[in-house]
Amino acid sequence: MSTNLKLLINSMKLKKLDALLVPRADMYSGEEVPEDEERLKYITNFSGSAGYAIISANSDVKSVLFSDGRYELQLKKEVDPKYFDCLIGGFKDTCLFLKKNEKKIKNIGIDPWLLTLKQYELLKSLLKGSKIKFELVDKNLIDEIWIEKNFIVKNKIFEISNQINGEPASSKFNRLKKIIKKNNCDFYILFNPAGLSWLLNIRGTDLKYSPVIRSFCVISKTGEVFIFTKNHMLKKYFCKNKEIKIYNLDDFSNLLLNLKNKKFLIDPNFLPLKIYHILKENYLPYQFINCPVDKFKAIKNPLELSGFKNAHLKDGLAILKFLFWFEKNVNSNKLTEICLSQKLFDIRSLDKTFICESFATISAFEENGAIIHYKASNSSNKKIDKSSLYLIDTGAHYLDGTTDITRTLLVGKAKSQMLDDYTLVLKGHIAIASASFPVGTKGRELDTLGRVALWSEGKDYAHGTGHGVGHVLSVHEGPISISKTSECYIESGMVISNEPGYYKKGVYGIRIENLEFVKEKANKNFLCFENLTRVPLELNLINKRMLSSFEINWINNYHKKVYQDLSKLIDKDDKELLLFLKRKTTTI
Repeated sequence: MSTNLKLLINSMKLKKLDALLVPRADMYSGEEVPEDEERLKYITNFSGSAGYAIISANSDVKSVLFSDGRYELQLKKEVDPKYFDCLIGGFKDTCLFLKKNEKKIKNIGIDPWLLTLKQYELLKSLLKGSKIKFELVDKNLIDEIWIEKNFIVKNKIFEISNQINGEPASSKFNRLKKIIKKNNCDFYILFNPAGLSWLLNIRGTDLKYSPVIRSFCVISKTGEVFIFTKNHMLKKYFCKNKEIKIYNLDDFSNLLLNLKNKKFLIDPNFLPLKIYHILKENYLPYQFINCPVDKFKAIKNPLELSGFKNAHLKDGLAILKFLFWFEKNVNSNKLTEICLSQKLFDIRSLDKTFICESFATISAFEENGAIIHYKASNSSNKKIDKSSLYLIDTGAHYLDGTTDITRTLLVGKAKSQMLDDYTLVLKGHIAIASASFPVGTKGRELDTLGRVALWSEGKDYAHGTGHGVGHVLSVHEGPISISKTSECYIESGMVISNEPGYYKKGVYGIRIENLEFVKEKANKNFLCFENLTRVPLELNLINKRMLSSFEINWINNYHKKVYQDLSKLIDKDDKELLLFLKRKTTTI
């Protein structure tokens, strides 16, 4: 047993807890968590972006860790099976595990900052009739044993100008104020940092990959804005703005108590259980609503879409240069997963508008590609030294837009099964990219299109087909997704990924990802996608015999567009790169 786990269990026993719920979360309920709040990883060694653990102090109940299908192989690699059962599932499955073990688990500890009201209500409903008691801990038990947190955070702030954001902050706040008034409330409480950053037209460096300001915000129907933060730069940034007041995050509950006779509008999906209890215990009136800011920022305005297009041209050129370098050096026997990831970062960094990567690059060779969210480490770092497939899933934030792309590259000679699998994935990608669908279509209704070709061969993939993308915000942006469970309507102006895949366990992984934006067709009752990504597909992996004439034309038209757009950006003296682009976009 690791020292961390042993110390935690000892602490739980002192507090007479049979179990502790540990979500991979922070108080802002975002997907990205700063290093010093990666509590789930600290205890279990699991580094995935989603998961829930039940740490058991009862020797009759083994601790368990749940995560979704993307991480099935990663769980097996990172988590010690001697101390944890690793299962595929989400929060509901975690709750049902407690129900199943209710005779042996009497008291479970919960950090009320790390669980939302929505999650807590689900937990209570699934354990209805159970005798399990929920103990809300004042101090996080993992933080108490995690003494050395030597992480440096640079809290910088920068502006997204009106020439890029397309709507001044005052207009955005006016839209929100109308909703507050319409619901007969006095204030809206915003717990989502991406929403706040979008409203203010600012970005920050509080997180490594998501340029957001980690803060809570209270917006009044009259226009006052109260921001609660640990970012000391905000006060300096807004010192001349009389309508925006900056407070320390610790003062948040005091403000609520000072507004005792006011009514709050809140999204329960982001409301920390801790704040909910403050509202309830002090009889503060509130009303629930799905976050209107999420809906606002999901629909990109013309300037934001223009920024997305510019960002994809810059990123397309950077990736083209990377592919060119990769081809020239692939037989050197010196390339590794880590050095390839670093090379692409170095190329991107040459652009003055580059901010940071939009997520940790997935640079995966051979069987590592079958780990859907693989992250190369010193111990797993593979050398590119044999015939197989190399998968790179990567993205960037530029000052004017965000990118996310996956390409699967052939190294050496292809086996016929590689070609067939790649082509099946490509067929699904084309089916999504070329889809026309009526207004009112939900994400789950398109998800099937990405899978049909694979299903015909008895194959599938354990992740969604697409996710929303923020404008220089979170690369995974809700509420929209293309997945089996998505009930969100796809609307004009949204930016969505298109990324079917196939993963042959222990052999290779294949994924093809472009970003698309949704637009109206000539018949305004129908919608379609327009491609944003400008990077060639892997021609050497396409089995043309498996494609219809429509699919062949789609590939040729896509490559024609890639060549037209990227060739204009290549220096006239760089004839080698231009010839490489021409070869990579030739007709099939």
